[in-house]
Amino acid sequence: MSVNLKKLITISLILMLTVGVVCFCCSCAVVNSATATPTTQAVIDNGILHDPYFEGEDDVESALSTVSQNAGIGEHTYLVCKGYSNYLDSTYSDTIVTRSEWICGLLDTLEVAIVDENDFSVKSYIDSKYYDNSEYFVTAAKNGYIGGVSKGFGQYAPATRQYVSTTLVMAAGYPRNYKLSCSDFAMIEDKKQAATCVELGFIELNENNCFDPYGYITQDQVDYILGELEYLKVLKGKTVLSFGDSIMHGDGNFNEGIADLLEKKYMMKAVDYSKGGSTFGYVRDREQISNQVIAAIKNKEKADVILLDGGTNDMRKVAPGEVSDDFEYKNHGRADFWSGMEYTLGLIDDKFADVPVLYVRAHNMKFSLERNEVHFGELALDICEKWQVNVADVFSDTNFNAHDELIKSEYTVHTKNCEKGDSVHPNKLGYEEFYIPLIAQKLNEIFA
Repeated sequence: MSVNLKKLITISLILMLTVGVVCFCCSCAVVNSATATPTTQAVIDNGILHDPYFEGEDDVESALSTVSQNAGIGEHTYLVCKGYSNYLDSTYSDTIVTRSEWICGLLDTLEVAIVDENDFSVKSYIDSKYYDNSEYFVTAAKNGYIGGVSKGFGQYAPATRQYVSTTLVMAAGYPRNYKLSCSDFAMIEDKKQAATCVELGFIELNENNCFDPYGYITQDQVDYILGELEYLKVLKGKTVLSFGDSIMHGDGNFNEGIADLLEKKYMMKAVDYSKGGSTFGYVRDREQISNQVIAAIKNKEKADVILLDGGTNDMRKVAPGEVSDDFEYKNHGRADFWSGMEYTLGLIDDKFADVPVLYVRAHNMKFSLERNEVHFGELALDICEKWQVNVADVFSDTNFNAHDELIKSEYTVHTKNCEKGDSVHPNKLGYEEFYIPLIAQKLNEIFA
């Protein structure tokens, strides 16, 4: 049989199998033809294009190009298909994040024990001549992060959004009890893992409300995810006890507050005493934050770290006061902002000895006179410095400025009275974009 005839048979076979291939081409399905002889079968198996008559890159390029042109699939899907070819790894792996790069980074970041490369089980899984990091893939397969296969793991295939979401959730041990609503939901293979990644902010839906399971993951996205997993290693299992007002409590996010979000993303344990409308100073019919601390003491709460916010409601209700030189917090009462905050911190210092405290200064909001926001905020920072309390200063250290109408609309809650955003209460995106990253960074510094 001539080489040209072999190529013609191979290309014809692939075209006959287009219906099975076109659904994003290389979704790790095995493609066969009932009429093909054993010596002319072309198989897309576990992301690798196999055929006994492919004699090199030119043959594969020709076959894949023919599929692309005749099936009417787009360039993006064509490149996915190209990325799955062993023959083309040296050409395309530099422009994508490969499965190998992702799996190695994921397991190294989570400090997963890697099987020895000389272990017999490694060689029994895959042909070592194709895979430089076979021990990482075997480790992932043994631990259930990916499926165990005998013909190959597609090392040089692109790490797609589906592949990353599945392996991330399985390796990190995140729960899979979230729901996802998106335009291409039916095309997602591992729906629960995808839903978890979207819920936790690891992967965002695109502008068309699509998860895009076969889209490539970018290097920036990988760097972000691995950075978050570094925080996960430090914070997982720690108890966070929170006190404060509606921003801490999550009134703009269906009462899912800062501690709750930390619990979900970093698998901490959240114990929240915060309540909307609370103040440090005394205001009739308002809960004082110090009383939240008193309640936690009565309940014998234990914590690894305490989160605290407050001041937003004070700035329109009570006098600011001035910081004192002494630490006799009980002698100053709790009437104004200063004395109320000092009383709260003194109480925490007495009853939660050796537990680190992180004060969260709220974002720049269009809620009171701007000079009040600045004055009360700076006064809070002075009090924190006096009591040696850590600070996550969302006001100064992020771009969350609700005086900007676009930011206010995108990142604060919309209500009937504030259809373009209320400027005060962060929505889910506001927390994820500005609050949680800064707070996680500060917590990491505290425990590092």
